[in-house]
Amino acid sequence: MFAEFGRWAGETVFCLASGPSMRPEDASAVRGQGRVITVNSTFRLAPWADVHYSSDHDWWHLHLPEMRAACKGEFWSGYPFGHIADDVRICPYDKKARGILRTPGRIAWGGNSGYCALGLAYQFGASRIVLLGYDMKDPAGKGHWHGHHDASIKKDFNFDMWKMRFYDAARDFKGLGIEVINCTPVTDLTCFPRKKLEEILC
Repeated sequence: MFAEFGRWAGETVFCLASGPSMRPEDASAVRGQGRVITVNSTFRLAPWADVHYSSDHDWWHLHLPEMRAACKGEFWSGYPFGHIADDVRICPYDKKARGILRTPGRIAWGGNSGYCALGLAYQFGASRIVLLGYDMKDPAGKGHWHGHHDASIKKDFNFDMWKMRFYDAARDFKGLGIEVINCTPVTDLTCFPRKKLEEILC
């Protein structure tokens, strides 16, 4: 039994990913507006977030000391192949699954941690999910808002495949009656409605 299933029922969840357009002022603006999940190194913009997520075991081993010193929220991963650390909780991802899994305690992989964060938001009971930092493109070759990961972390940007997986998720969220809004200012992810962040803040 996944004890955390539905624990944020009816709440807005902001997922802050690491695309080049992610800005510190946007992270600050969503504080207190709902639940917040950071993705990978975006914990540095919102160390106060409720949850800090990464699918990647190698990323965790590199960043855990810094996170333990800086972050107040929970640590979660989708890594399904074993233990990462005692303070990193696991909601295992399924590489073969598509869309949003209804089974408590399971999420679809989608090829990237930002996708998995949406699955985790669903598992926690979100009624509305707001996306920031979901560029799905990198024309300047920056990698992320913080630049490229450490050389020890090998990542490929498969934007075409990732966008296809998000279309699967968009279909399922629509069927579930869960609103997903993409407030990323510069994005090629077109399967979710777009709004400016200031339009949805209280």
